[in-house]
Amino acid sequence: MSRSLIACALEARATTIVRIKSSGGTDCSVTACRKVGYGIEELKGPKGKKALAKIADSLREWRDEPLAISISPSSILTLPAWFPAGASQERREELARIEAGYFLRNIDEWAWQAMPVAHGSERPEGLEHQMILFSAAEPAKSFAREMGQRFDICMNGLHFEPLARLTAGSDEPAAVLELEEEYAVFFVARDGRTEYFRYWPVKHASEREFFAITELGSSPVDRVLVTGLAADAATVKRIATAASRTLEPLGIPPQASTSGAKGCQGSPGVVRAVSMAMMALSPTPG
Repeated sequence: MSRSLIACALEARATTIVRIKSSGGTDCSVTACRKVGYGIEELKGPKGKKALAKIADSLREWRDEPLAISISPSSILTLPAWFPAGASQERREELARIEAGYFLRNIDEWAWQAMPVAHGSERPEGLEHQMILFSAAEPAKSFAREMGQRFDICMNGLHFEPLARLTAGSDEPAAVLELEEEYAVFFVARDGRTEYFRYWPVKHASEREFFAITELGSSPVDRVLVTGLAADAATVKRIATAASRTLEPLGIPPQASTSGAKGCQGSPGVVRAVSMAMMALSPTPG
């Protein structure tokens, strides 16, 4: 059965919008792609109403289709946790809120989600490893609320798990290095599940490169995919040389054809929007 939806990747200074059409299998087509020059910073500033209106206008022609929202905050906090195996989404959210109460002050100012992390044989019986990802609630919460008055929101969350889900169907581990102005992330995923996840806040560019070189030095995967707004050519070359690793851009997965979307390039925003759309269209890994 054919399905289509739209996804928007909300980043610091821009929002990328894609429309995805699926025939029910693992393959899909990107039928439209556009970028709006308003993002998280504009939404929480004096231009907030204007930014919201611009993004909503760019989505208007698909108002009858489901909307998936990918959020890329400038910084997050992480907390490893163990949840009962097979817990429902509602139970996971409840447990994550309990953990937030121990971990944070003023928890109403925060949003969180639990990302499953695969674990080896040392996993405690009856429990599943989770990485709880905390981020500022605003302006993402208000954005989702306003968009929810115009569209049917089918998925809403941070972009990390959708990127890991791009490995679904592959038994080979994939390593991804994400470089942003205020943080760096390195994770390894296989068959749609995160096996390793490390986040590092960044104050200086040297910290970002040190983190990347250190993580790549102990990575079991030689070929690493790189993404992020701070992954410029010079930085990537220095890291690759120092770590003696092959670094390649993380692009749109081959399962997603872009032939029907003029000018759709594999920028971080496009990849995040496409991956969120594909996650919304696909079942949860078994």
